[in-house]
Amino acid sequence: MTDLDDPGVLRLDQGDMFGRIRELGSQLVRAWADAEAVELPRGAERAEQVVIAGMGGSATAGDYFAALCALSAEVPVHVVRGYSLPNYVSERTLVVLSSYSGDTEESLACYDDAWRRGAPVIATTTGGKLAERAGEDGVPVYRFSYRASPRAALAHSLAPLLRIGARLGHIALGDEDIQYAGESHRAFVEGELVPEVPEGGNRAKELARALHGRIGLVLGAEHLAPVASRFKNQLAENGKALGAADVLPEADHNLVVGLGTGAKAGECLSLVTLEAEASYDPRVQKRFDVSAQLFEEDGVPVHRLSVGGESLLAQLLNGTAWGDYVSCYLALLNGVDPSPVPQIVRLKAALAG
Repeated sequence: MTDLDDPGVLRLDQGDMFGRIRELGSQLVRAWADAEAVELPRGAERAEQVVIAGMGGSATAGDYFAALCALSAEVPVHVVRGYSLPNYVSERTLVVLSSYSGDTEESLACYDDAWRRGAPVIATTTGGKLAERAGEDGVPVYRFSYRASPRAALAHSLAPLLRIGARLGHIALGDEDIQYAGESHRAFVEGELVPEVPEGGNRAKELARALHGRIGLVLGAEHLAPVASRFKNQLAENGKALGAADVLPEADHNLVVGLGTGAKAGECLSLVTLEAEASYDPRVQKRFDVSAQLFEEDGVPVHRLSVGGESLLAQLLNGTAWGDYVSCYLALLNGVDPSPVPQIVRLKAALAG
């Protein structure tokens, strides 16, 4: 039995992050059912584009939604991380304000921007100033209740977006699709990734150990590009470790040139790939093969992860599970609770001052 197999090490997880990541699939099923109550703002059906404004975990939900819409929607879907909306936003743009707390200053600024432009607006949040302001202005508010850090509430931020997309015809999703994705995630994590699975057969534990003390560069593609970014964010927020993310095929047009100093990079860098061979364009999958070979030849350890699931939504959840569990096991190896984010607390206090 290794240190990661010792049940006592889970005492570090005071915020029960392992419990939260384990129930992502079942929470999406619940959140989807709850989100049937979503009310679209007047003019949403005529919108020629959709903009989702959010930060952190709330923006990640927007990224996942945009990735699904890219394959089926006839209107563009754009995610904004910042204080202002793109210049094209108008009364023909549906703006979704996604903020777990409802007090994120960037999202509140985007709310004001959308209001000034006369755009149809809907807010998804647990409450805060966003819910208060939207209520006063007669803007539809979808309020959900799930006590967790924003990054652990991904299902509850994503579900209302999926409902909005389905109602507007941007994505084709129904109860069976959500049930399948949720069950796929449950079966995957309980069969392979949860703490009860010993390290010898648990690739998330093995990868966390391999990344311990190193910088993980996560490579994704197509619909899994935002999952690679989420993986990088989880390494930081849960694992308290720096990471990076990039996307193929773009990375093959620039990033790989950095391997000119690969021998030195191999001392501190590891490559992690998120692959879905059956779903990727074959040319993209070939780039994964060649890119992995280039990194290995220059002394950078490579860890290739296969993301299973028969639907794209299931693959998004299963890919998310890899980053969730690897980062939480990394936190245990670092001797810390995955949940607290003291640097963000300090940063907010400094900004407020």
